[in-house]
Amino acid sequence: MKYCFLLLMLLMTGVVKSQDSDEWPDDDWGDEWAEEASPWSQSGFVELAWGERSSDDVLFVDPTTLADLRWHQEFDYAHDKFDVNWSHDVWFDDVDGHLLFDLRELNLQFSPFNQTDVVLGRQITTWGTGDLLFINDMFPKDWVSFFSGRDDNYLKAPADALRLTSYFNAFNVDLIVTPEAEPDRFINGERFSLFSPFVQANIGGFEAINPRNSQQTEFALRLFKNINGHQIALYGYHGIEKSPTGVDETMQAYFPQKNVWGASYQSALGKGLFNAELGYHDALEDKTGTNPLVANSQWRVLLGYERELIKKLNWGIQYYVEHTEHYQRLLVHSLFPQTEPDENRQVITNRFTYMAKQDKLTWSMFVFYSPSDEDSYWRPSVNYRYNDQWQYTLGAQVFTGQKAHTFFGQFEDASSIYTRIRFQF
Repeated sequence: MKYCFLLLMLLMTGVVKSQDSDEWPDDDWGDEWAEEASPWSQSGFVELAWGERSSDDVLFVDPTTLADLRWHQEFDYAHDKFDVNWSHDVWFDDVDGHLLFDLRELNLQFSPFNQTDVVLGRQITTWGTGDLLFINDMFPKDWVSFFSGRDDNYLKAPADALRLTSYFNAFNVDLIVTPEAEPDRFINGERFSLFSPFVQANIGGFEAINPRNSQQTEFALRLFKNINGHQIALYGYHGIEKSPTGVDETMQAYFPQKNVWGASYQSALGKGLFNAELGYHDALEDKTGTNPLVANSQWRVLLGYERELIKKLNWGIQYYVEHTEHYQRLLVHSLFPQTEPDENRQVITNRFTYMAKQDKLTWSMFVFYSPSDEDSYWRPSVNYRYNDQWQYTLGAQVFTGQKAHTFFGQFEDASSIYTRIRFQF
């Protein structure tokens, strides 16, 4: 929001280009007038979404997990020298009974030099090679929307930032500066319960986690290059942990500082696409791994492959590992060693997508399975595009787990079914 007034001032001061006052020609003037395109464009949709738990959660009286009436609107202005993008959501959330507004984009895009692009303002950013797994992408996520059954696009949350992208012969550079850190929209107990090691059970039905805000400035850097079809990138990040994984001396949750250094590679392999990504998450407030109130540093590795198995049926698989450093020190100093994750937490994902009826009907199944945690998360869905205006979606969120404290296992009572009806314009 801090850039809104700047954008409005720029729009009001000299952005309208004067038109030539030449007389129209005697013939074909109507065709020339018709061909002059408006610099403005707009699109949007209205959506009704509903979801309900498939099993009881004793911490919640109401089984409803999703009850949205949403209006999404986008406006774009294209000028010779710059573009302006605006998008917002207004929706009534009947789960908490509030009318909500989310400004998802309000930014100015321009190129001060031939090889440099600038995006200033509210924007949504993503990079990395993972499919719903993130190593070097330290931009905010909306896990409440993701677990509720909203459209997957809402997994990415906006932030106020400055993005500079420069293109050189040797490599290309992305620099993103977020003046005030934008954390994840994390699970805090209001809509879904979560495991608390302090009580050794799930807590929820209220705002169980209310962290203190971080004033940290975030810096994200990417060097990337396409070398004969091989996509190579190096990453750097300085900022905060995106979820409140730390606890201070007053026992209030907060976002610990961290650095992330990583790399990725993506290229064609056989009949498909192979990707690999590596990242070191450096816990700046727990270098030795002896502070039980701050998560240890980790190495994170991802290998993935996707291809078309048969016509219209796409398949993707990923193998992901989180290796915790100073693991024995963690267990020795931990307040709750019995609920600490494994030294090498592993996750395997599979995605199947099948399209039928002239690509109007899309069947999808995405599965997370952790052999180390012995838990899983299943995301089946079917989407039918009746025409250019109407879309219908039916899906489910299914969590399973052998232990209450594992990442997916803690949300077992949050399993739900959902449906969405969308009218696009």
